Amino acid sequence: MKFWIQTVCLTLLMVAMGGCAGKNLTSKTPKVAPNLPPVTSIKTLSDLTSVGFEWKMVPSQEIEGYHLYRLEPGKEQKLKRVATIADRYSSHYVDTKLKPGQEYVYQMSTYNKEGFESKQSEPVRVRTKPVPESVSFVRAIANLPKRVKLIWRPHQNSQVSAYIIERAVVREPNNWTKIATVENRLSAEYMDKDLKDGEVYIYRVRVKLCNGIITGPSTAVKAITKPLPLPPMGLHATIDKPKKIHLEWQPSPTKDVVYYKVYRSPFSSAFYSYRAKTDKITYDDIVDEDGKIYYYKVTAVDKDGLESPISEVPVMGSTLSKPATPTITDARVVDNHAILRWNSNDKRTKSYVVVRNHWEGLIKRKREFINISKTDFMDTMMQPGTRYTYRVIAVDKYGIRSEPSEPVELFIEDIH
Repeated sequence: MKFWIQTVCLTLLMVAMGGCAGKNLTSKTPKVAPNLPPVTSIKTLSDLTSVGFEWKMVPSQEIEGYHLYRLEPGKEQKLKRVATIADRYSSHYVDTKLKPGQEYVYQMSTYNKEGFESKQSEPVRVRTKPVPESVSFVRAIANLPKRVKLIWRPHQNSQVSAYIIERAVVREPNNWTKIATVENRLSAEYMDKDLKDGEVYIYRVRVKLCNGIITGPSTAVKAITKPLPLPPMGLHATIDKPKKIHLEWQPSPTKDVVYYKVYRSPFSSAFYSYRAKTDKITYDDIVDEDGKIYYYKVTAVDKDGLESPISEVPVMGSTLSKPATPTITDARVVDNHAILRWNSNDKRTKSYVVVRNHWEGLIKRKREFINISKTDFMDTMMQPGTRYTYRVIAVDKYGIRSEPSEPVELFIEDIH
């Protein structure tokens, strides 16, 4: 009893000298047998979440094994038994599932078959290793198309198993999201893809250890993705070219634009489809239809395939329209010849075509009289008893024909 009182006094003295290490050994006071040999020469080796113990073996036949007590200063008021090593020949033990960077106080005792314990060993203060810092160098490479390349210096701690990548945007700089886990300590790169164009992103890296512990974040770094190229300006489409619409525009101010894409629609507000690409600032849209109207938009594409926004306002163009249709002013038969006269109606007209149709039985015959330069015509090849229909077509310098005039019918009566 006297020896137990001495032990309690010793622990109280240790409180006065060094803090919580000397508080009551456990919430339930152990039964002490002063004659049992104590544990001596305790050595420790700490890790992040564990502490290894080595002590001088007590081979006495009086004991069965060892008890290990632990106290977490600042959180616990009394030491508590955390392990029983049920073999007196043991001299090593590992206490696990501890907190990184935390100080602990340990004491040991021997025990016998009756459950009595020796006096406590001298208290041992141990601090687990702190969680290592995250990577010391991180860089975010900007101005890449739809992506940010993140690189870092591989961690020197051999217990590192992976890197955790977190991302935020400048609008919500405190809203971090885990986006990836990069396995292997020697890995040093992550490519964040499918990002918005011209968007600023913030990144940081955490380190994951083999035991599952995750470090604090690294220094945050920023990067902006490559913005879309600027669109070309000054788009112009012709309305006076035969069988084609000629487009011209000013080059995009963006330096690395490599080609342009032309879109076309028969409607101004919708249904634009890709028509062509060109590395020039002009394009000829070949259209085999006169007076055909199309609406156009042009975008710029840079070397990385990024395409500028498409304009909301299109430009209208059209092929050269047909010449105006002539108007027949006089049609008669004189001396068995057809005489036609007409008005031009269009200054573009360079010549005329007279189209004659007639029936021979069930067969419809057609003949064209071309390259007529004047506004009158005489048909000297009429046959009596046959009805002839005449139309006049205007032709411009490009060979574009107008719509035929209204028809006129002439015939010579058969005298038989």
